[in-house]
Amino acid sequence: MKGSLVLAVVAIVLAIAAVVLAILLPGAQGPVGPEGSQGPAGLAGATGPTGPAGATGPTGATGPAGPAGPAGPSMVVAAGRVSSAGSVGEELNVDSVSWDSGLQRWEITLDDINYYYLDYVTVVSSYSGYADTGSVSDKLLVRIFDANGTPIKEGFSFVVFDVDAS
Repeated sequence: MKGSLVLAVVAIVLAIAAVVLAILLPGAQGPVGPEGSQGPAGLAGATGPTGPAGATGPTGATGPAGPAGPAGPSMVVAAGRVSSAGSVGEELNVDSVSWDSGLQRWEITLDDINYYYLDYVTVVSSYSGYADTGSVSDKLLVRIFDANGTPIKEGFSFVVFDVDAS
C-alpha cells in the first residue's frame, strides 16, 4: 500500500508541475480570432482649467455715422451789442437800452421777457473792463468797471440764455 500511495503522490506532483509549466511556458501562439463588436463609450473626464487669454486683436474699422438727431431747443432769448453811445446792433429781443448816469449802469428792456437775473444765464463781454449784471423792474442791468473797479460808460455785448427753455 505504501507503493501505491507514493505513486499517487508522484502523479499529483507531476500533474501540478505540468499545469505550472503550461502556464509559465506557453506553446506557440494560435491564429488571431475575429474582431469583436465595439464596446460602449467610457464616461467623460472632468473639464480642465481655462487657458490664458490670447493677445488683443487689432481695432476694427470705424463704422458709418448715424443719422443726425433732432434739433435741440434754442436757449438764446436775447442778445445784442451796445455801443458806448447806447445804440444797439445785432440785437435779438431788445426793446430799449438806456444809460442811468446817476447809478452808472445800463438798463435794458427785453421784448416780452420779464427779466430776473436768477432766472437766466447772462453773459456780458465788455471791450476793456469787466462786467456785472443784475435786474430791477424786469430790466437787465449791466455795469462795466475799469481795472480800478470804477464804473465806466463803455460798450459791450451780451447774450441771455433761458436754460429751462424747451
